[in-house]
Amino acid sequence: MAGQLRVLGKEKKAPGSGTMWRAPVDAEQRRLITSAIDSAEERLLQLRGVQTGPTAEVAQRLLRGLGHSAGLIENAWKRTAVAAVNGGVPLEEEARWVDMPVEMLSQILTAGRQDGG
Repeated sequence: MAGQLRVLGKEKKAPGSGTMWRAPVDAEQRRLITSAIDSAEERLLQLRGVQTGPTAEVAQRLLRGLGHSAGLIENAWKRTAVAAVNGGVPLEEEARWVDMPVEMLSQILTAGRQDGG
């Protein structure tokens, strides 16, 4: 009972929807978000060692690696944004968090859903 009261207290103090992350976001979505972030982190760490060789080759490897990492991070933030909306966070509040117009965020999230994301 005491544990449940602590959780309820945290939910009341939490900004946004007032619900804790695990409640509205299923385990599969949390795993996909974590996996995308971990993969991006791993790719970025691997880029540390590619800074030797001819300028064009190094630049090519860095740009490809950064591009791939950026895609993974974009995937993670879109999944996180969708999870937050599904959890009850108003789209207007999320748009402020990512410094983006509400209409643009809505279009991005809607496009991701139509693409099967």
